Amino acid sequence: MADKIIMPQLGESIAEGTIVRWLKQPGQAVRKDENLLVISTDKVEAEIPAPAGGVLLSIDVGEGKTVGVGTVLGWLGASGEASPRSGQAAQAASVPVTKAPSRARPAEEPARQLEDKPGYFPLPEQARAGGGRFLSPLVRSIAAERGVTDAELDGLPGTGNNGRVTKKDLLAYLEDKRAGRVTAPAPQARPAVMAETSLPQPAVPSVSIPSGAREVIKAASTMRKAIMQNMVASKHTSAHVHTFFDVDWTNVEKIRRAHKDRFKADEGVSLSYTVFMAAAVAQCLRRHSYLNAEIRGAELVFKGDIHLGMAVAIDGPEPGLMVPVLKHADQMNLRGLARSIADLAARVRTKKIRPDELSGSSFTITNPGNFGSIIGTPIINQPNVAILAMGKIEKKPVVLEVDGTDVIAVRLKSVISLGFDHRLVDGVTADQFMADVVKTIEGWNTEP
Repeated sequence: MADKIIMPQLGESIAEGTIVRWLKQPGQAVRKDENLLVISTDKVEAEIPAPAGGVLLSIDVGEGKTVGVGTVLGWLGASGEASPRSGQAAQAASVPVTKAPSRARPAEEPARQLEDKPGYFPLPEQARAGGGRFLSPLVRSIAAERGVTDAELDGLPGTGNNGRVTKKDLLAYLEDKRAGRVTAPAPQARPAVMAETSLPQPAVPSVSIPSGAREVIKAASTMRKAIMQNMVASKHTSAHVHTFFDVDWTNVEKIRRAHKDRFKADEGVSLSYTVFMAAAVAQCLRRHSYLNAEIRGAELVFKGDIHLGMAVAIDGPEPGLMVPVLKHADQMNLRGLARSIADLAARVRTKKIRPDELSGSSFTITNPGNFGSIIGTPIINQPNVAILAMGKIEKKPVVLEVDGTDVIAVRLKSVISLGFDHRLVDGVTADQFMADVVKTIEGWNTEP
């Protein structure tokens, strides 16, 4: 019996998706969980795995088409099997159609009913163990309930697709451990995670203009449409004001230089300046609740959780921007922040990010300084009330007073800017927060 390929719901608020491209063509063999197509929404572009193994019988929705959640996109079946689409088409042609009265239906209804429909497959919700291994929510939940550590999960052999740890693998390990037949496995060698500073820089976006042509017209991608709408909406929503502060990174650089090689060897990621900034911002937001807030109508909402949005530029034919979220950033140390930032950035660029990882931020950090920008005036990421931009970090001559005498010294400096919503955040409140961030960075004395 053929299996449906259905448009999954890539997030609670998502009602439709666009087919970016099919990775297989009709007649080609497909393994279960092998990536089958790429779908784009206004929040994420994701590779969708096959719900079953077999042969791709038909493609019902072509590339570039936007359809609702629950729509049948194609069919999988056995070699030589006819696609149900052809039978349905023939049946539809021979049976007169009676037009039923239309009724308004909530956009979310198809998503609620999907689990009862044959062939339903959600986008795999994956989590990472400490070493970067992907785990299903079920496996992660069982591990948490039974007290299985990340180190144990890293070293556990998996029998699933691409060595993935299954529920059966975990339960078998727990039974063997309970019976004393095994000890906790040694962590496997961790795959090198791309460090933030070693990730490829996005290429300069370019469109080929044929000789003699005055213009080339292209349809905006789903992501670009979302960016267009969100940027304009933010400017129309928030009363944007910006403030700028100098920050001295010299002390942080001494700590980085002393520990970066060992840190990279231990963690597989670099100890970047962004990691220190994320740590400083998270600490300061505890003391400056007006910056970790949201405006809902006439109500002011102050957040108890500190979730940092980290802006990531996307390379490729359709360049863009995504903001994955570091949940509970104030509860992470430098090592945890470094791993999480590198992991999120890498999965955004490889289209492995989950929709739930792109929402829920309470404050946002962006780093145009990576591309040489000295100063920036970023647009607020709604519904946040503030966003911090890091400028280029470089050596500068600075006048210092030493023993009552002015001397010129070389210091590592940059400009950081804060875009804030003046409806809630007053200028003095913004400046107090920024002064605290600068003080935290310049006085950093904690080793990673």
